[in-house]
Amino acid sequence: MGTHAAWGSLAKINTEIPITSSMAGPITSSTLVYISNTELIVDYVLSFTIVPFVLYWWYRSYSKMGITFQKMLDYGIHNGPRMAKQILTYGFFHRKNLKNRYAGIMHFLISWGILILFIATALIFLSHDILKPTIHQGILVGDFYLNFEVWANLGGLMLIVGIIMAFARRLHKKVRLDTKNEDYVILSGLLIMALEGFFLGGLKIYLFRQPFDVYRFLEWPISYIFQGFSVGFTSGVELYRIMWMIHVVTGFLLAAYLPFSKLSHMALAMVMIGEKKIKKRGELPTPFILADALATGNFDFKVGVKDISELSSLQKIDALACTDCGRCERACPAVMAGTDLSPRAVVQNIKKNVYNGGEMTQLVLSENAAWSCTTCQACVEECPVLIEPFSFIMDVRKNLVMENRFSKQAGSYFNNLTNTQNPFGNSPSDRDALLDVAPKYCEESEYLYWVGCMGAFDPRDNKTARTILGLLNKAGVKYGILGSEEKCVGETARRMGEEGRFQELVMQNVETLNGHGVKKIITACPHCYNTFKNEYPRFGLKAEVMHHSEFLADLVKDGKLKVRNSQETVTLHDPCYLGRVNGKYDDTRLIVASSSNLKEMERSRENSFCCGAGGGNYWYKVESQDSISQIRMKQALETGARKLAVACPFCMPMMEDASRTLNVQDQIAVKDIAEIISENLVE
Repeated sequence: MGTHAAWGSLAKINTEIPITSSMAGPITSSTLVYISNTELIVDYVLSFTIVPFVLYWWYRSYSKMGITFQKMLDYGIHNGPRMAKQILTYGFFHRKNLKNRYAGIMHFLISWGILILFIATALIFLSHDILKPTIHQGILVGDFYLNFEVWANLGGLMLIVGIIMAFARRLHKKVRLDTKNEDYVILSGLLIMALEGFFLGGLKIYLFRQPFDVYRFLEWPISYIFQGFSVGFTSGVELYRIMWMIHVVTGFLLAAYLPFSKLSHMALAMVMIGEKKIKKRGELPTPFILADALATGNFDFKVGVKDISELSSLQKIDALACTDCGRCERACPAVMAGTDLSPRAVVQNIKKNVYNGGEMTQLVLSENAAWSCTTCQACVEECPVLIEPFSFIMDVRKNLVMENRFSKQAGSYFNNLTNTQNPFGNSPSDRDALLDVAPKYCEESEYLYWVGCMGAFDPRDNKTARTILGLLNKAGVKYGILGSEEKCVGETARRMGEEGRFQELVMQNVETLNGHGVKKIITACPHCYNTFKNEYPRFGLKAEVMHHSEFLADLVKDGKLKVRNSQETVTLHDPCYLGRVNGKYDDTRLIVASSSNLKEMERSRENSFCCGAGGGNYWYKVESQDSISQIRMKQALETGARKLAVACPFCMPMMEDASRTLNVQDQIAVKDIAEIISENLVE
């Protein structure tokens, strides 16, 4: 199709061939028929001006951060296979984008349309500008040429359909988009260029028709438009030359605009997707090892980020790759609750200041915004180019803690952890109260049931803990609890930025667990589960960890706990740290579905909506217009279910508080999955 000309310089073909509808000739490309040498020279000049400019911009974007060509080369050599796999998976095949069907198909069509046309251009350049002048033989001949034209027309069609979908998505405004005038400029430019290509191809077929041109399935019917207007040969040739030059200029204007527009993500995001080392979602970076620091007396390490300039090169690459698509913002519970946090704005603000630096809490996000993040990782789930917006917020929190810039509520939380090893400030001996229904862990115990701070000290969650222990007793499980030896795992402290207190608790708990020879741990808290599973192994824990949903589901499947189906409608809330962070969705559903009729909420599984307690938000108050937990409760009410099943001791009080505030206690009851089993046990 005519689009070829805009993407590369091509060879000249005979300009004196008259219009005919029955000419027979070799099956080959007639690209650039009627284009003079002068016009080709203009094409070459533009090519050798724009291409180096774009390449220089691409390299300069990273070299200003100290990432030289040698470093790029070394990284590629050592990480080549992983980079190729990730670029194919997330870049070319849009694994993340396709989760949202409409937007995913739209992006797929646009990107693959551009890619196919780029490949077509490269083949034309190879055939006409390199092979023909050197060996007098091109590659665009015979069946290969016919297939080439089919794919080129298909690529152009994909691009046009994708662009129309993008316009419709923005103009209908069914999805909240941060649409800018620049978006319309880019889309219009791409659409004009694609249409120019098709009409150029149609005009060329009209002037130089060959039977095999029917393979150009879109340009062939377009050619009859010119026939309908009875365009003469001379005027047709002149029109073709004018259109070709306009097409070339359009293409190079778009290429020159690339570094200054959202189109830049086409180059920058691919780099980021390739270099990204995808790690376990539940593990935060460890800036230092406290045990080593205590042993050596060396506390010379940096915790947190105060200035944008202090971000690592890889974090800056993350920010540069942001496409400003807003998916993270639309998924963020803090945004929906009306806080001043926006994960999109966080990354974009870093991107704008990545080379100049500046204090994070002044240029990137406010202190209230930093404390508003629930660390639910919905932003991570949504980002199509693997950016982790919440990771920047975690670095800011660490710096705020280092500078003692936190609320009195947060301060009380930290002090309680230090003084009593639990966030409530209760005496550790209060944990022994559960020994009246559970045995003390001993050598005969196969499993350790980790009660957790909420299960031990929160009245509502204590009832849930007793229910779980009753089920373990009924199933004849050999288990025990630690009682007063148990301490907070420190998960919330780490996510609030207090790395030191987290590691103090880790050392104490690992010593206790290893001292008892614990090999298998069951816990009802997804936060404890995640911390034991993904973060404690780095500090020496060697134990298998199971969430109570997983363990209880196995007991139900094995018939050790027999349940009846009550036929009542129950909806299910997926805890962020069980579902989205650790990919555990099926066990909770098995339990609910085996004892009731499960009615899913619209936002469920990996798209679940946070209860609002994560990241320390349970322990302090942030300024917001709405309540995250109330938003979630309203989503549950939309299902018409009489019960809301939860599987987290933080979700339980958050959702019960929302039901009381909304005065819907009579409409829906909040139950832990263990309570769902207990209520439907067959004796």
